[in-house]
Amino acid sequence: MRYASRLSFSMRWLPAALPLCAAMAMGCHGQVGDVGDGGGQLGGANGDGGVAQPCTGMNDPRMVVAGQRIMMITKPQLVNTVRYLIDDTEANAILAAGDTYALTKDSDRHFPPSDGEQETFNETNILPINNLAENVSNYVTMNFATLANTLAKCNTSSDTCATTYLNLLAAKAYRRQLTSDEQTRFTNLYTNLRNQMINGYAMTNTVEQATGYAVWALLMSPQMQWLWELGGVENAKPMQTSTSPAGIYVSDDELASQLSFFMTDSPPDDTTLAAAKAGTLRANLPMHVSRLLGTQVAKDWLRHVMELYFLVNQLPLSPVDPGKFPVDSGLLASMGTETQMFLDNVLWANGSKLNDMLLSRTSFVNSRMAQEVYNIPIPAGADANDLTKFGQATLPMDRSGILTNAGFLTARSRSDGQDLVSRGKSVKAAFLCLISSPPTDMATQMAVTAASGMLSQETGQEQAAIRAKAPVCAQCHGTFDSYGLVLEFYDAIARYRTTYDYLPNMPTIDGTTKLPDLIGGATVHTAAELATNLTQSPTFINCLAKSMLQYGMTDFAAAVELPLPPSQAGCAAADVVQRYQAGGNQTFTGLVNAVTQSPAFVVRNVTP
Repeated sequence: MRYASRLSFSMRWLPAALPLCAAMAMGCHGQVGDVGDGGGQLGGANGDGGVAQPCTGMNDPRMVVAGQRIMMITKPQLVNTVRYLIDDTEANAILAAGDTYALTKDSDRHFPPSDGEQETFNETNILPINNLAENVSNYVTMNFATLANTLAKCNTSSDTCATTYLNLLAAKAYRRQLTSDEQTRFTNLYTNLRNQMINGYAMTNTVEQATGYAVWALLMSPQMQWLWELGGVENAKPMQTSTSPAGIYVSDDELASQLSFFMTDSPPDDTTLAAAKAGTLRANLPMHVSRLLGTQVAKDWLRHVMELYFLVNQLPLSPVDPGKFPVDSGLLASMGTETQMFLDNVLWANGSKLNDMLLSRTSFVNSRMAQEVYNIPIPAGADANDLTKFGQATLPMDRSGILTNAGFLTARSRSDGQDLVSRGKSVKAAFLCLISSPPTDMATQMAVTAASGMLSQETGQEQAAIRAKAPVCAQCHGTFDSYGLVLEFYDAIARYRTTYDYLPNMPTIDGTTKLPDLIGGATVHTAAELATNLTQSPTFINCLAKSMLQYGMTDFAAAVELPLPPSQAGCAAADVVQRYQAGGNQTFTGLVNAVTQSPAFVVRNVTP
């Protein structure tokens, strides 16, 4: 595993029979190294585990978060590489046989997208990748003429055609130009595959077979399977030193891969490779970022990154009990499509701002979503007889952006509809980047099951009040119950309600709550008011900046710390925030640009 999930929203219920407050404390559940609730950094920022010191500008060493490193590409990136090197047909066939190659289902993925991916080879996990490479090898053998003609503009079964094709393919696979030694070595590999002596016997392969075997070797080569960020030394290019902050720049070849996988989850295209070859990519990085942002592949991928961030991709795994709520796979799929279209609109539509992610009431629904979830008329473009047709709609005043989006809420509902804790923790994690620390004593950890049903007959306000009176509970639940209270107006499949219809006498829902001082300390009554307060607080932008930069860094060994006002420690992410705000383009594209322009994105610490 590369690293543990940083946005793990699920509860872990264990068998127990211990006191109520100890059990309720299990609502706190977090990851090592995140920012705690006290407002300071937990370790690393100043080296002694205390409160971080303010950033000192571009010379601050905390502007750089990653050292020189080599990282494996993920399996989805490997499949995208096959699509890039070979064709759509073969890539789609690999996806269709995903279990054969141990590919992670999209519904099982987390944010960042490389979460849970293998970080090195071992004797077990190398086998599926080797099998995948063998499959591609066979495909190339059978389709040599077509593939060689597409890439090398030749289709004859000749050694010249094969070596031309293979050397062009190797440069694309290595994501850089081959050195003369590499080109010679790869040509010799093909020659040996055509004719060689093995145990005294002459072994020959056809042009097509030798080409297929060479592609197999290419796909398993370290230069293809690993991402290199060493500053160019491995590519026989001089390292370029950064003095403010101190470090070395990744080479243009390395930057081409980093940028392309960040923005498209695929290898660099021809334009990016050409700029890297010319040594102009870093100097003209904003231009290339803008160019890529204009492509559909980048828009689709970055929108999917946000789906992973909000865990909407996990809708198919929703635990909501269909015996208690009218939910089925069709409704969950409709929710997923609506969320995709909503995100596409707030991320890419002209005039959309980043805050619209929390404030927009514009969405896109089919007839089932309109009638069964949002209780609005079927919009133009939707069709009661065709659930694949979605139309633009303005949602009611009780809705506000992704916070009340049906997919977001349903993905983190519990089976029985008791969702206050799970949703409160989700808001805290997704919009503030704060994860509560788990209890450390075994007795508390063993108390979960005993507590799970103890408050099931209480309203949200009553549950929160009981926990607030017990210090062992309040120190944790006091940091997220307030967020869950305003979401009590939405049932397990996000239908708006005003009463607890599952409790005796159907008491009225009261969402009134005082927010933590971290986001202003205001008293709010609804989810819309919470959304407004989140956008007015610096914590929302700080959180997204920290998260997107962490995604850009890929590996949690290169930990990105959260900017915390007023000191703004968490220097790398604070620099992203400052660039975003100074750019005047308060959009998601502005945030992406700010990430790619930050020193953390292009500079590495020298590894001893």
